[in-house]
Amino acid sequence: MARKKKRKAMTDLNVLPLLNVFSVLIPVVMMNTSFAKIGIVDVTMPERSDMVMDANAPPPDPDDQALSLTVAVTNDYIQIVARGGMLPMLFYKEMWTFHCRADNDTITYDPKILQLHPDGTFTNPPKCRNGSETNKYEIETIQLWSIAKTSDEDPGTIQTSLYSMYDSAYVDGNSEFVTTKAGIQPGSVLATLRESSARKITMDDYKNMKIVPRSAYDELAKALIGIHSRFIDAPDADDIIVLADDNTAFDKVIGVMDRARDSGFWKISLAKLGG
Repeated sequence: MARKKKRKAMTDLNVLPLLNVFSVLIPVVMMNTSFAKIGIVDVTMPERSDMVMDANAPPPDPDDQALSLTVAVTNDYIQIVARGGMLPMLFYKEMWTFHCRADNDTITYDPKILQLHPDGTFTNPPKCRNGSETNKYEIETIQLWSIAKTSDEDPGTIQTSLYSMYDSAYVDGNSEFVTTKAGIQPGSVLATLRESSARKITMDDYKNMKIVPRSAYDELAKALIGIHSRFIDAPDADDIIVLADDNTAFDKVIGVMDRARDSGFWKISLAKLGG
């Protein structure tokens, strides 16, 4: 007689340990996930006019109380736009500072002289002080030297200012840039662009002062500080839009954003210049 096979009893799969693992992994994954909020900024550039900043001027209509501050960055200038008007363009000369690994020194070159090619090579490679060549990967900072122009054809004159040992531009009691060391001595009171920075100059401060090309970022910060103080009661007094085109180096956009934040505009939006 054939032997009957015993049927194995069916048991339910215990998934509780697996669920316990997922209950631990899911919060960990979510904590390490970055969520990007994407928004579209519809920016309409106002017609060119002089920005009204006269304290005796009549107040704007209620619908025009918003500051609508915008900073446009191009390859040649920075321009501030607000309340239907524009401040004069802040022209600059772009300069590249390289950090030479060969001698641990820094050198500054005009990129137009270097002539950078798409493959990353230079027609005229920058050279360190010891004669060795450097490359684009050793660019430490992109500086914007402020220049004054009298016409579109004028190549511009580099503006200089007095800077501290910490590369902060000095300003006088009228918040104007100090352009000479003449008349300044230990004990003189100077300030920088930072709030409540006025103090007496020490001997070390005096010894380490230097006259160098003025940064266009400092020109921008000085203007933004004045605007923020003047329009502090505007409903969008802390808002700013930074406009840049596709050809603008990201370092410049970051530089503008940093100065805007330091000037009191901490709600920063980005938009594309030229549509």
